[in-house]
Amino acid sequence: MNSKNFSSEIKSCEEYIASRSFKKADISISNAIQINSESPYAWYLKSKVCLGLLDYENALSACENAIELNPKKEYVQLKGRIENFTKLDRDDLANYYSQKIDNLLVLTNSKNIEVLSQRKLNGIVYQRILDNFKDGIVYKKSDDDIFLKVKMLTENAIDLNFVENHDSSNGIVGAYGFKKAAIDSRLSKTLQIAAMIHEFAHHLLFEIFKNAVMYIYKSQNSEAIEAFGWYCITQNVYWLLMNEYCAHMVECRYVPYNNFESFNKILKINENLNISKVKKAVELGESLSRDIAYILDGFFTDKMKEEIKMQFLSDRVILKRKGCEFKSEGNLSSDEKFDMINSILRENIISIKINFSYRDLIMFKRIFEMSGVENVKTNGICNEFGRPRKI
Repeated sequence: MNSKNFSSEIKSCEEYIASRSFKKADISISNAIQINSESPYAWYLKSKVCLGLLDYENALSACENAIELNPKKEYVQLKGRIENFTKLDRDDLANYYSQKIDNLLVLTNSKNIEVLSQRKLNGIVYQRILDNFKDGIVYKKSDDDIFLKVKMLTENAIDLNFVENHDSSNGIVGAYGFKKAAIDSRLSKTLQIAAMIHEFAHHLLFEIFKNAVMYIYKSQNSEAIEAFGWYCITQNVYWLLMNEYCAHMVECRYVPYNNFESFNKILKINENLNISKVKKAVELGESLSRDIAYILDGFFTDKMKEEIKMQFLSDRVILKRKGCEFKSEGNLSSDEKFDMINSILRENIISIKINFSYRDLIMFKRIFEMSGVENVKTNGICNEFGRPRKI
């Protein structure tokens, strides 16, 4: 056995899994297993790769091989998750949900608080949630310019309004709230593209939290579920920072500049924050940004990325780069990420229950119920977070 080649293939597989390049990961792990089929860890990685490829039968088989060689707790837990997941309807997770919670008092009752303590996301369900988003985006290749391509992609999920921001001194680029976004039409196409990507990232983050609530409560979607999901990522300053950091990281992935102005502004407005909590928020924001990039990378081809760069040069955009002093110090594991998401949901629902602070939650529910209402201000583009994004 060539241990050097085996280790190299294992490392490559791990890197491909981290970047969600599961087809490449499958080649690496297959090579590794050919070199050493007695490695339980190799079979464990094979199981994770099969999950990424939505091949649940082989994922279970590979996991069973790993357990046979070494009944490690981590391997046994993965097998249990696969078996639980295969009981769900494979076509649509929502078909599995037997109820529809659309009452805020029911949503926040003691029984459901207990459910939050007992049930959380797992890797298999989470992957399906991401893939459902990805599969739900309808995008046809076209010869339109890059601005129209990004606009068409974004309009798959949110209502876009292009408005004139006459108060040029505030430098606001765009805003997102309640499935709607406002973009300043007076800006260059480059900055409008950046704004659309940023606001689209906010929306996808909201969808992730909403679907987490649906899964935990086994409830179909409702305005109450949406209101709670929105509440969780906007009403606490640390999770608001997570929200903004995530959107900035996604934006920077596709647009060639590094600007964290809205994140920095929240820090400036809110003094005496707990630095440890800010760092945790940044870690979660970065982890979730990679999940959102997994969804968007399938549409932002290398050609589109190059077209964005060319638009950037064409517009001669000159910005004072406003980076972020907080950087993620490491990658969260999936379990750590799911624990943090669950903690955010539980923390918010307990706070609402104890303080009987239903006013904002009720308001959010009403806004989601009122289709056609201009939930994002179009006069001066007021960010629904109360935190304007600036150039």
